[in-house]
Amino acid sequence: LAVGRISRDPSLDLGHRLDYVILQEECETPRALVRFVDFRKLSSAFIGPLNPGFCEVAAHLGANWNKAIFSWTCINYKLDSTIRHNAFARTLPSPIQILLTIMKYFKWAHVGIIASSEDIWMYTAKESATVLRNHGLPVGIVTSVHKGEKGIEDTWNKIKEVKNIKIILLCMHSVLIGGQEQAALLTKALEMGLADGRYIFIPYDTLLYSLPYQNNSFSVFDNDSKLQEAYDAVLTITLESGERTFYDAFREAKESGEIIRDLEATQVSPLFGTIYDAIYFMAMAMDSARRKGVRASGADIAEHTKNFSFPGFSHQVETDGRGKGLNNYVILDTDGHGNQLFPTHLLDMSSGSVLSLGQAIHFPNEIPPKPDSSCWFDPDVLCTEG
Repeated sequence: LAVGRISRDPSLDLGHRLDYVILQEECETPRALVRFVDFRKLSSAFIGPLNPGFCEVAAHLGANWNKAIFSWTCINYKLDSTIRHNAFARTLPSPIQILLTIMKYFKWAHVGIIASSEDIWMYTAKESATVLRNHGLPVGIVTSVHKGEKGIEDTWNKIKEVKNIKIILLCMHSVLIGGQEQAALLTKALEMGLADGRYIFIPYDTLLYSLPYQNNSFSVFDNDSKLQEAYDAVLTITLESGERTFYDAFREAKESGEIIRDLEATQVSPLFGTIYDAIYFMAMAMDSARRKGVRASGADIAEHTKNFSFPGFSHQVETDGRGKGLNNYVILDTDGHGNQLFPTHLLDMSSGSVLSLGQAIHFPNEIPPKPDSSCWFDPDVLCTEG
């Protein structure tokens, strides 16, 4: 869809015919990296990788091959060094940067991380913990979900042993788009009395796309009062929807005949929109480089990502003078009963500030977790004794 629209876009002059090949990424990280090396001759640029476990190696290889890499999943903030990684560009801000901004706003510093046992999520959890620790924040535990009900119970018992945790980052597919493991994990937390407001659960994957929340109900909550109640302890952070949600944009593309697959919008992950935007983002960079008379090499394309503004799949995509994404994020909350999510706060990426939208967060038992000392968020102060 993106490539077709780019080829018909009169505002773009790429000097090349754009085509794509889908590179099947292995689930196991070492094998995924070996496959990535095999793709060297197939592509002039890369959208990805999906697994943050080999982002740094991929960025080094991209620079060595002189091929740009456009990614939304990479967590490591060292990749933002244009001196060391000149062929790498982010199509979205680092997910952990978003999380850090919100943690600082609420003064919740102590984190626990639970990952699905799949390799891609384990690496996501490890990379996230490393970045949070590099910012001086205490990550008390990084663990994976063990199989079966007993395994889930064991996971929560491990979490309970760690003192002071305020936020639990859930590295797995969101229950809102079909993540069964997250549903089981949250339901068990409720049964064990852990969804009582002592922790805030934050799904990781909704940071990577625009979850359709406006005028949308989530059927996963229908006839499941336990999950509804458990989700009261969850804060969902996602890209702000534009005037249209992801589902609206998908339906429009279907009605216009551009998408011919027989799929309902709700059967498609909103990550589709993120990938679409990344491909368009790359085309915009190629166009910008060409207009400035620059050779279309990997480093030059990655360099020309500044001061963009273009219509993404369901919202406007913008970057600032340094190439940083200006897409806003929202915090979504439920009331513990219904099947809808409501925006309570806006993260304004142009200023890096969190703004209240006038709707208070509904915490379980109406008590938020106690704030941590502000010293955790002051880079010039060493925190001691909690």
